[in-house]
Order: sequence, then structure tokens, then C-alpha cells
Amino acid sequence: MASVESQLTYLIEEEKLAHDVYVTLGDLWGAGIFDSIAASETTHQDQVAALLPAYGVPDPRVDAVGVFTDPALQSLYDELIAKGSQSLPDALQVGITIEQTDIADLTETIATAPADVVIVLERLLAGSQNHLAAFERQA
Repeated sequence: MASVESQLTYLIEEEKLAHDVYVTLGDLWGAGIFDSIAASETTHQDQVAALLPAYGVPDPRVDAVGVFTDPALQSLYDELIAKGSQSLPDALQVGITIEQTDIADLTETIATAPADVVIVLERLLAGSQNHLAAFERQA
């Protein structure tokens, strides 16, 4: 089981990944769904960021779009952008993949997280479920 510190470090960058992918694909395809969900992902990052000080976790995020400190997330970002750049249907599928991954990761983390973290992650989970439904409607 991962420590709450490592879970928070990963989750905030995972939310940044969703944001950055949606900003990039929104710019590429001009589809409004990416812009609106990217804005929501900023809120998700803010919610996780608010937890970091209580656990002594430094914010791992880099300001530049598409740049990550976690090598696995960097690789995933690169793969998702390559796929989403092929066509709008592929870009929508990338959104579905991101939200499905977020839901799985959040569900796993909620199972072992402290109560204050669970409260935030349950809000993020509900948001990701809404985002998934929105992408599925568009696909």
C-alpha cells in the first residue's frame, strides 16, 4: 500500500495530466468539451493541492503544459497526445481513457486514505464520473 504522501503526489499530477491533455486536444480540435472539462480539472488540482501542506508534501507540478515530474505520467501524456492528435473521435476516446483511469485510481486510493483525503477524493470521483459520461455522449 502506498503512503498517503505518495498517493497525493501522484494524484495531483494525474489531475494535471488530464488538464494538460484536454487543453492540448481542445486547442487542436476546437471541441468545447475539452475546454469545459479542462477547467474542472484545474479545480480538481486545487482541491488536491489544498491537502498537500497537511501531509508535508511538496507540490510536484511543473507550470509548463505537458511536463511532468513522474516519468510514467510523462510517458502516458505523450502517448495520449499522439493518439488524440489523429482525429476528433480518437481525442474523445482519450478523454474516456483518462476518466476511466482516474476513476480506478481514485477508487483504489479512497479505500486506504485518511478521512480528510477521502472527502476530497470522493468529490473528484464524482467529477470524473460526470466527465466520463460527457465524453461517452460525444463519442
